[in-house]
Amino acid sequence: MNSNLFRTSLALSLFVAVAGTAFAQSDDDGPMPDMKPPTKAEPKKDDNKTKVEDYEKTLKDLKRIDGPFPMYQRRKDILVEVPDSAIGKLFLVQATLGSGASSILQAGDPVGDMALDVFRWEKQDNQLLIMRPNLKYRWSKDDPLKNASDRSFPEAILGNFRLEGYNPDKKLNLINMSSFLFGETFRLNELVNLTLGGQYMLDRERSGVEAIKGYPENTVVQAKLHYMSPRGAEGNPFLALLGFGGDNQLEDSRSVPLKVTYNLWYRGDDGYMPRLSDPRIGYFTEDFYSMERFLNDDRTERYIMRFNLKKKEPTKAISEPVKPIIWVVDSSVPTAYRDAVKTGILRWNRAFDAAGYKNAIQVIDPPADFDHADGRYNVVRWTVSPNSAYAVSYPRTDPFTGEVLNASVTFDANYLAWIMNEHQSLVTPTAGLASKSLQALMRSPDASTPADALIWEPDETKAKEELQKQYAKFGWHALECEHAKGLADSASFGWAALSAYPGLKISKEEYAKQFISDTISHEIGHCLGLRHNFEASTNLTTAQLADDKITGDQGIAASVMDYTPVNIQAVLKGHGNFYMPTVGPYDIWAIQYGYSSVPSATTPLGEKPSLSKIASESGLHGHAYMSDENVDRWDPYVVMYDSARDPVNYSDKMLEAAAKTRKYAVEKLSVKGESFDKRTRLVLQSILETFREGRLSARFLGGIRGSRSFVGDEGAGNATLDPVNGDIQRQAMHLINKNCFMPDSIRLSKQVMVNLSFDPASGGSATWTAPLREIIGRMQDMLYASVMSADTTDRIVENSYKLEGGKGAYTIQEHFGSILGAVFREVGQSKSIDPTRRDLQRFAVSALITQAGAPQGQISEDVRMLASDSLHRLSARFGEQLKSKAKLDEMTVIHLRDTKDQMDRFLNRQAISR
Repeated sequence: MNSNLFRTSLALSLFVAVAGTAFAQSDDDGPMPDMKPPTKAEPKKDDNKTKVEDYEKTLKDLKRIDGPFPMYQRRKDILVEVPDSAIGKLFLVQATLGSGASSILQAGDPVGDMALDVFRWEKQDNQLLIMRPNLKYRWSKDDPLKNASDRSFPEAILGNFRLEGYNPDKKLNLINMSSFLFGETFRLNELVNLTLGGQYMLDRERSGVEAIKGYPENTVVQAKLHYMSPRGAEGNPFLALLGFGGDNQLEDSRSVPLKVTYNLWYRGDDGYMPRLSDPRIGYFTEDFYSMERFLNDDRTERYIMRFNLKKKEPTKAISEPVKPIIWVVDSSVPTAYRDAVKTGILRWNRAFDAAGYKNAIQVIDPPADFDHADGRYNVVRWTVSPNSAYAVSYPRTDPFTGEVLNASVTFDANYLAWIMNEHQSLVTPTAGLASKSLQALMRSPDASTPADALIWEPDETKAKEELQKQYAKFGWHALECEHAKGLADSASFGWAALSAYPGLKISKEEYAKQFISDTISHEIGHCLGLRHNFEASTNLTTAQLADDKITGDQGIAASVMDYTPVNIQAVLKGHGNFYMPTVGPYDIWAIQYGYSSVPSATTPLGEKPSLSKIASESGLHGHAYMSDENVDRWDPYVVMYDSARDPVNYSDKMLEAAAKTRKYAVEKLSVKGESFDKRTRLVLQSILETFREGRLSARFLGGIRGSRSFVGDEGAGNATLDPVNGDIQRQAMHLINKNCFMPDSIRLSKQVMVNLSFDPASGGSATWTAPLREIIGRMQDMLYASVMSADTTDRIVENSYKLEGGKGAYTIQEHFGSILGAVFREVGQSKSIDPTRRDLQRFAVSALITQAGAPQGQISEDVRMLASDSLHRLSARFGEQLKSKAKLDEMTVIHLRDTKDQMDRFLNRQAISR
């Protein structure tokens, strides 16, 4: 949020023999019989001689570049020889940006789908057509529905090239492929316009091919393209909402020079056999509608994405691979951090050792004539965007089988800058979110959007969804992996917290290297085929995370594929494993499933018994798996940037670090001769971190613990949808009340509040007025809406029903009592009420009125009745306080009187309507 082998020719019929499946309109090496052009009479010999002479004349004095696709360059035109024997053959094309223009259009990004584009030639009259098979639907040539399928699922025609010449003696076709190399087939012009916003057109006069290289396995073409717009970049509004607005890195946005590298090769047989997926283990998959499964409930076949790794000695338990997975560390990676990058890559050998491979992963420096976009290599590169920190992986796969043919990782250097300069991403809630938060008290008409997203990031969530739709047509999924950005924010907070403690035993440089190795390991995992695993963080307890021996052996999570924050236990003691020092037990198990050899099997289905035995270990400790479709919903253990088997205890440690960081900032960072910028950032960061931990704890209220285990799996529990233990829910509610809702939750001195300024030279400082009351008030409102949302209260009611009579069940009436007791604590105690407390109380009353007045079906009846009853009780308490002779400040009295009037007006209307 967010997967290298090339060979020459493969007849599609051979692939059918391996995979047991054929593909739409591709039963053999040539066109479908009914699609062949009509047979023409043999030309006269004199005609053949003329054609040969014309052909040779066309190519006279042009340099030939040999390779699978022999090419000639004629000024700006690229002429390609296609032998008759290649007509009907499948060929793969990998297009990659060699340079960038913005954070979302960067060097190394794929042009077209991450699954490689597959085409075949078809000859029609005096031209060659470029066809794309319909790989979404597949059937065998013997399938009884073959004829119906042939007619129902057509191929696509994506281009045609007029014959520049034909050599009948050598049976060679000569075509001009310049338009193809200008990106037209890959909709590159559209991609530029979508990313930068504007009306860009390809400037053909200043575009052309820089270099062509022919190798035995593939042909590489490096194109230099230029896009022009009279108005320049206008920005994409959805990218702006995600923080990418206006960040193009162009000298003048009217001019967009881009380099694109194309790799072309004919699809060959490398002996790879596809492997079926299992939902208990997380691999990316190549999915297709299979006619062989037509009578099944699920007609989708799923092949996992993985490299083609084979043992040199198949009969041995441990063997070196026939061809290892070799990674090149690009020259763009600074010398000081190359070892950290290599460490992150080579950690995966631990998992491959367990799967029976010795030295499966290897790392080399760039060889001679190296191009980071050449598909012959797997590469880790660094890039620099204007102000974004991200890392992204691009596994490029065979769309027929899911085989990873090559892969790359791009790491933005801003990561390093953010850590070394203690950058914090201070995103405070915007105006209007409080009113949007009230919407979450009702059942959402769009059940696919969690209430938490509706409350905390509604605009960002919608922007992501819209961008995914826009980029999907280009095959892009780069926005799906957000590991890097969140980890960078966590890293900067971790270093700030380290500064607040005595006994620091690690340099900033070593701290950054731990971070880099962790991030690279995560992205390499994606390239190996692995999806995110957001339950891996529950492997160790909070106490165990303080033990360097345990974390050194198992990692701080069961997998590097989770989004795990800095290990706060290492921060609290000033040394240790701050980030993942190794791959975890889940990673080892998952690689075993994906890469272990099954010598006895000759088909994907034949492997299933052996693989199912591996997958049946899903219930063992450290093997739990939940991914992107599960994260940040109803399972509080499947969350981004949480940690520990006891996450509420871990949140308590994070809150301890936040409080000490705030104290350190206040007491130590008012330095003569310096601005208040760093102190301000740490104070705000500590407040944001406090509410973040409250938000994580809120997920336990009404939470359900999920499991993917099948019946009888080893170590599996008795429930796949198990309500969270009532005592843990009470612990979570206590943490929220104590740190976020109680009167003394957040206190700052006047001296701090009147000096909460940024560096006058920094962006935005001229408009920053330090609206602290507003910031704290909004976050309290949003947190209150989270714990009282329809999603949360519905699940509390439902869990209570399932556990009726169960000892210690957390009930909806207990939930209301706990929250309202904290929010309205001062009422009745004859105390003046602070401004932020008055704000929170008014929001809580508005929420209760919304719940009590909810239309039927929009909220649980138990919740509606409790909300109405709470308003009656609160009105009485407010009234008693107003009648007392306690000395209260004027605003407290006005607050009590006005809020009581608001409640009474609603209750009176409610009584009349009944």
